[in-house]
Amino acid sequence: MASRLTSASGAMTPLLRHPTPRPPPAATVEELSEEEGLERSVTMVGDEFDIFGFTIAPEGDALGDSVKAYAQWFQPKANRRQRRLEARKTKLPTPGDWSAMPKATLKALLRKGLPAELRPELWWSILGCAAKQLQSPVTYAQYLQEPLEAAAGETIERDLTRTFPNHKLFRTAAGRGQLRNVLHAFARRRPSIQYCQGLNFIAGLLLAVFMNEEQSFWALVCAFDALGVEGYYVEGMTLLRADMQVLGSFMKSKCPKVAKEMQRLGIDLSSICSEWYLTWFAKSLPTLTVLRVWDTLFFEGFKVLFRVSMGVFKCVEQDVLKCGSFDAVMERAKSWPRFMVEHNQLLKASFGGLHSLRRRDILKARDEALVIVEKEDLEHRRLAQARREASQARKQVSTSPHSQVLGTSGSPDAVQSLHSKSATSSSL
Repeated sequence: MASRLTSASGAMTPLLRHPTPRPPPAATVEELSEEEGLERSVTMVGDEFDIFGFTIAPEGDALGDSVKAYAQWFQPKANRRQRRLEARKTKLPTPGDWSAMPKATLKALLRKGLPAELRPELWWSILGCAAKQLQSPVTYAQYLQEPLEAAAGETIERDLTRTFPNHKLFRTAAGRGQLRNVLHAFARRRPSIQYCQGLNFIAGLLLAVFMNEEQSFWALVCAFDALGVEGYYVEGMTLLRADMQVLGSFMKSKCPKVAKEMQRLGIDLSSICSEWYLTWFAKSLPTLTVLRVWDTLFFEGFKVLFRVSMGVFKCVEQDVLKCGSFDAVMERAKSWPRFMVEHNQLLKASFGGLHSLRRRDILKARDEALVIVEKEDLEHRRLAQARREASQARKQVSTSPHSQVLGTSGSPDAVQSLHSKSATSSSL
């Protein structure tokens, strides 16, 4: 199957191609605002969209053909898995309460992937969104009425048009308004974070799945609570930096060849993987692949970020080893996750191919890494304070009466020269 999904260069093609919106034909160009232009592109370009609302490549495009080939090959598996889930659904004690299912059974079903029709219902259930919504003393509508700090609001506005411009929802003012609302409410819910770039892609993909802004908001809130990754998005990004160290340490045992090559070339994993963690792969993997990842992430927790990161590297190991230089690796790195068309193979590499990746081992390694990161921050603050004190001392010297006598140089030679002249004047 893999041979049918490769380009002329031998590289695997991504599952979904996300082209940027094309401008209207020259004959119809007129003065339009950015929002009007985006909306006009939906109706004038004539793009086709997949079931998730993302644009698909036109007929005859090599990437689009590879997507269709893999989708056709995988469809029988998808059909069997859907029938299995639908049979399970009829046995739920309460309609929609998938969390009542035995954990081992539910974990196995989620790792197999969810059909698009059932995904919103299952995510809502396994994340505990209904309970969180009912227990909250502040409603979604009330969060929207609370003002944002100017800086957060401005950054959100800038990122609205940058968020999945290849999705039909976000090409409209109404769709971007929904995204704005979700991010606004989340900023009020989590004042320690407010807004950090990367959250827009997470919120955007949730909107693409739920197609309801309030449900998307509560899913975002619950996912953050479940994953415990707030430290990725606060000033200093301490937890993100620690987890990059943890990933590096596990790579040495789980993906030793890649880890050794990265070390030889002097490549810091954070330069490649930070975006993966900040967006939960929403901006990195093809859409269907990231949805498969989220099916497991929302149930099994943050360790899935480590599993899938190493799964990507296991899948591209030979490509990494062929690069041979720092520049070549950095040039290729962006394309590696985008080439994860075969989502079933990535999930197999991430779970079946990585045995014994225990939560407690990750937490222990994280604690050790946090100590190192906090020491680094302490040393940076000490050096910054020393520089400030030295700068202040220089300013005090330059404004003292003695330094004014010395003039602009204030150098030891100038001082000695002045003393010599004074002594000569006295002797005369």
